[in-house]
Parts: sequence; C-alpha cells; structure tokens
Amino acid sequence: MTPTLELISIQYALALLVGQDLDLRTMLRKFLPSTLKLLNCRSGYIWLHQHEAVVGVDLPEPAYSYPALHGGVVESQPALSSHLRRIVANGWQVKKPGEIIQIDSCYYHLLPIGTSGLLVLLRDPPLPDTHMLALGLVLKRLETACLACLQHAYLNEARQEALLAQKAAEQAHQAAVQANKAKSEFLAMMSHEIRTPMNGVMGLTDLMLYSEVSPQQREYLDMIKSSSRALLDIINEILDFSRIESGSLTLNYAPLSLRELIRDTFPPLTLRAKEKALAFHWEVAEDVPDALDGDAGRLRQILINLVGNAIKFTERGEVAVSVTLQSGVAVGQACVLFAIRDTGIGIALDKQASIFQPFQQADNSITRRYGGTGLGLAISSQLVEMMGGHLRVESDPGNGSIFHFSTVFNLTVKPQTPPLASARLTLLQADRPLDILLAEDNAVNRMLAVRLLSKVGHKVTVAENGQEAIAAWLVKRPDVILMDMQMPVMDGIEASLQIRQQELARGLMSTPIIALTANAMSSDRDRCLAAGMDDFLSKPFNAQDLLDVLMRTCN
Repeated sequence: MTPTLELISIQYALALLVGQDLDLRTMLRKFLPSTLKLLNCRSGYIWLHQHEAVVGVDLPEPAYSYPALHGGVVESQPALSSHLRRIVANGWQVKKPGEIIQIDSCYYHLLPIGTSGLLVLLRDPPLPDTHMLALGLVLKRLETACLACLQHAYLNEARQEALLAQKAAEQAHQAAVQANKAKSEFLAMMSHEIRTPMNGVMGLTDLMLYSEVSPQQREYLDMIKSSSRALLDIINEILDFSRIESGSLTLNYAPLSLRELIRDTFPPLTLRAKEKALAFHWEVAEDVPDALDGDAGRLRQILINLVGNAIKFTERGEVAVSVTLQSGVAVGQACVLFAIRDTGIGIALDKQASIFQPFQQADNSITRRYGGTGLGLAISSQLVEMMGGHLRVESDPGNGSIFHFSTVFNLTVKPQTPPLASARLTLLQADRPLDILLAEDNAVNRMLAVRLLSKVGHKVTVAENGQEAIAAWLVKRPDVILMDMQMPVMDGIEASLQIRQQELARGLMSTPIIALTANAMSSDRDRCLAAGMDDFLSKPFNAQDLLDVLMRTCN
C-alpha cells in the first residue's frame, strides 16, 4: 500500500470512529484506543475545556485517557504535567498545532481539538507531518462530535431537572391542596364548635327577651345579643375568607330591588351612627334603575362592611353614602357607582394598598383601639372583583376617606317581595300544633329548642343521637324531625339516609326532616339535601327563624 493510500485509509478509519454515539465517554472510549493502534502510539489523553486560563488551580484530569491513569495525571506524568500547566495558564493555547515535546526520549504530540480541547499522544518515534495533518482534519470532526455530546448531556440534565422540578411542583401542589383541605376542615370544625354554644347563648337570650323582664334587664339582654352577633360576624368573616381563598365562594344572581335593599340594610347602621352622635345619610340618584339582577346578600355584605368601617373610624362629623349611575355600558345594563364618604381618621397614602390585604389594618394601634379582624376590606375587595368591579380608596390622614366601587348589573323586572312583618316581642301560638322529633346531642340546645317549641304549643320528643332518633321515629312517626348533623353513635346524615330507605322499602309517606346544625358551610347544606333532608337552618338562629322554617316545611 502506498503511503498516500495508507494515510487516506487511516484518516477514513479515524473519521468513522467519530460521531457514532451521543454519550461522550462511550464515543471517546471507541475513538482513542483505535487511534493509538492505527498510529502506533503508546498512550493518549484528551482534555475538554472552555478555553480559559485556570489561575491557581492544578492541572485538571483528562476527560478520557488510555491506558487508564492510576493516581491521576500529575502523579503518573509529572514531567508532562509541568508543561501542561503552562498551557492551561495560557488559556490552553499551544505554540503551534502539532507541537511536539520530548521528555526522556519520549515524544508527546500536542494536538488542539478545535478550540474546545487538547489531544496528547505519546509515540516514539514522533508522527510524520503527513499523519499530523490528517489528524488535524479528524480532530475538527471530533470537536463537533464532543460538543454535540456535551449539548446532549446538558439537555438530558436539563430534562431531568425539569422532570424533578415538575415532580416537586406536583408534590408542592398536593401538599398545598392537603394543607388547604386541612385548613378548611379545621375552620369548619371550629365554626361548628363555636356556633353550638353560641346558639345556646343567643337562643336563651331570645327566650328571655320574649318573657317579662325589667327595662334594665332588657338592656343587658340586648347587649348580650349584640355581643353575640359581633362574635358571629367574626366567625362568618373567617369562613367567607376561607371560601374565597379556596375558590368555592360563588355569587347567587337573582332579581333585586336596589332601593329596598338599601332601606333594609342601613337602619341598624343608623343606630350605630346615632350612638356615636354621627350624622348618617344616604342618597340614590333618581336615574339609577331599581330592578337589577345581582347577588343581594353579597352586595349587602359589602355595604355593611364599608359603612360599618366608616362609622367605626369616625369620631365626629358624618358618614354619607351616594349611589349614582355611570355611563358607557351596553343596552340592558346599568353601571352603578357606590361611594361611602366619612370624616374619620383617614389613611396614609403608603398604607392604602395594604388595607385590602387579609389581616391588615393601617397600623397596630388601630387594631388595639378599634378592634376587628382585618378581613372585612379584603373580603369586600374580593367580592367586588367577583362582581366585575374594583374597590378603591381616596384618603388623607385626618380628613376622612372615600371608598368607592362600581359594578355592572343586568336590568330586570322588579322582584315581588312580601311586606316585612313588624318586629315581634311576643311569640304567637302555632296555628297547628306539631308533633316534633328533635335529634340533638347538646344539652343546652336541646333544652332551648324544647322550651321554645313548647312555648308556642308544639309537642317535642327528644333523641340524643341518630340511632335514638330512628328508634323514636319507628315507635311513632312525628310531623317533622329536627336533625342535628354531628352527633355521637350515629350522625344526622346517616340517620336521615336510613329513614328515607325505610320509608321507601315500606311505602311510607316522607317525614319532613330539617337540618338544625352548627355546620355552616354551603357544602354542608348540599350534603343534608343529598341525604334526603327537606330544609336547612344554620346555628345560631333566632326563635322566629326556627318557627318560620317549621311553617314553611310543614305547610
């Protein structure tokens, strides 16, 4: 074989060894031993680098060597390492491609792998120039293959990191879901545990107010009832905030009369303003439509929060509410602007954004002086956004504040509402005495319900758990069952399901079942209705609420 043909054969054989694998070590393991054999070299070393000088750092180990080094390149090849350190310190620049260093009758060939690496071959005698030239062309191909392997490794590493990050995100999401579920369950449990004794306090207060008491005693009882309602408002705020956070709070749209809603909402607030000697007035502009489609309960809650805050933080002067019509909406809609203005303490500019955050007030001294959870504005802001608006504030310290929001309503027909009954200070006797089965495990609430229902002429049989309620129902079927949800032995849900199953199996008429429970979440109502109950009354309730739900269900 002629020298030229031999050279071409070697170059072709070496080129075939490059680029067949995407794993760097596998490719180098195939390339270097075969190269040494074809070129009759004794050993070889390959370094890959970022072509920068390494200052104050010893010579790095090669990416691959053959035969394998024992103890590292510095220990195995101390003389070569001394030369290579200078090359490394010079940013891996050799004097010329193919530079040959003679050390102890051995020849080390320094061959750059493009700009990304260095190949060192040990051979005695040195390689001919033609072989060096042929190797230079192959090493360009080797550089490209090495960079492809490194890129592949980087992408694989990035992919693994992405998968790990995705897994971590999924785990974090699951942990957040579990934490949110645990929080919701805790809030529901705490709500139940607080509402149960609250029902006793408020119910017994109602019973005493319906009896003969002195003016001073009536004043004390009214104060107990007012304090109980304040505590109940705090519980409801926490539950609302939890529902908003979990995304389970929804708006219930229905026809409403705007002016009637405002007339019904503001009288209690008028009394609070009068207690502080504040002027309180409101005005609805004549061109504002009255019949709107919206969530009356949530709109009322927003107005109570905003006006209540205005009264709380105003020591003298007035609180005024204006409701005006805005332009720029489609036909069949109305954009209504609500503005609540006060002459109170005002809010500094740097605090105005934070007051809409949960559990935040302008400063700690306000919490100590005026009280409150710091949730009212956060809840109101979220509710306004759910209605498509945005709650804003304009204020100067010492010069009062204006809270305002606008929301778009669809126009509708005015709802038919029955005239409001005047407040009663006496309980009227029932038109039709009922035989009532009461399933309630709390002794105070049991006594309260029995006294109240007996007072208006109903007959009550009591059971302390769901199992006793089923047994009593089997002995004598009542006109209606008042069923608590959470009871020992058997809860109200299971008892209701069993009663409905027995009615179906025996072909009996359905006995009305009313859930009378301290569980106040909307999901609790859904569970009760799904179990076959006919109505739902959340504790604490006042006496008239219980009598009204009885009349509604049994008629």
